[in-house]
Amino acid sequence: MSFSTGMPAPMVQDLLEKVDVDDEVAAFFPAGYRLVSAAPHGASFWTRTARINIMLPNGHPHSYFLKVASGEVGKGMMQGEYEGVKALYKVASDFVPRPVGWGAYAADQDTFFYLCDFVDMIEELPGMSKFCSRLAKMHTDSMKWSQDGKFGFHIVTYEGSMYQDVTWSESWEELFILAMKAFAEQERRVHGESKELQELLPALYTKVCPRLLRPLQTGGRTIRPVLVHGDLWYGNMATNAATGEPIVFDPSVFWAHNEYDLDNMNVPRYRLGKQWMREYHRHLPKSQPEEDYDDRNLLYGIHGHFCASTLYPSTTRFRQMAIDELRYLVDKYPSGYEGYEDREQNDDHTHMSMHGNIDDLDDFETEEPMPGMPQIAS
Repeated sequence: MSFSTGMPAPMVQDLLEKVDVDDEVAAFFPAGYRLVSAAPHGASFWTRTARINIMLPNGHPHSYFLKVASGEVGKGMMQGEYEGVKALYKVASDFVPRPVGWGAYAADQDTFFYLCDFVDMIEELPGMSKFCSRLAKMHTDSMKWSQDGKFGFHIVTYEGSMYQDVTWSESWEELFILAMKAFAEQERRVHGESKELQELLPALYTKVCPRLLRPLQTGGRTIRPVLVHGDLWYGNMATNAATGEPIVFDPSVFWAHNEYDLDNMNVPRYRLGKQWMREYHRHLPKSQPEEDYDDRNLLYGIHGHFCASTLYPSTTRFRQMAIDELRYLVDKYPSGYEGYEDREQNDDHTHMSMHGNIDDLDDFETEEPMPGMPQIAS
């Protein structure tokens, strides 16, 4: 586990391991190619990864990045990543490696792969200004491709080895609750029952989520679904060595509220910080009601704590983070959305009481001026 972040280190690939290029993988290469080399590359938490180098018929070299996993979960991960990156590439082709294909090995039908172009990366955090500008542009450019204004995705996607419930939903509140329930259940299977979570989760679904998410799409306010990366942290961000531009990978894509992509920026273990959020909002403003912004971000971060708690079962520290932040929000919003509605109605009533009825203005304007007041020509 990293001392500075609390995150376990990914498994480094055995550079001496032999990599066989399966026929189904090779089927995606251009006709007339020549295989030059295939070797393990990089580090991964959940998959085996490799770099494949080929020579094209015109004599130019080309490289691919291969990711491999097994079983039904592996199949879902590879298919979900391909479909997700394909969607991102459609709107931000310079921000993600080009997806090439996915499938099952011919030699082993229980082994699945995802193939994309290999991009040589500088494995450090990209420049904050460039990155936040590019992320905001991806969000904005994707809006025109949204599916009838719905939130979700056409296929299950994964964060690490955890499935995401991305069932098409009419509202962001509805989808986020589905996603949160799926993560909480997967976390429970790993760490067992928790009396505190049994107490807090019902209030999360019936009070906190409605209170913080429903106002985004009521009272004349609207949000448009955007394609989100879904898992932005220092391990999934880099700089394209050839262009010097930011690049992202290993996404967990679906159509969501754009601020969902900022949740990890406020969590210290992901090495970013609120300055990244402020920089992003130079390009896209905070959603209304703005006064809920910090607590919305905290809510989105709890989703990430459940993910970390599930994927790293050797520690319960992430579960405790989720519990602590859940309790804060549950205690703060005991009345849920109904309390918010009552407050809004009271504010409207107070506003009308202070300013009077607008229909009375005509009567006021026809009155004779007070003695000594200068008359103003109409």
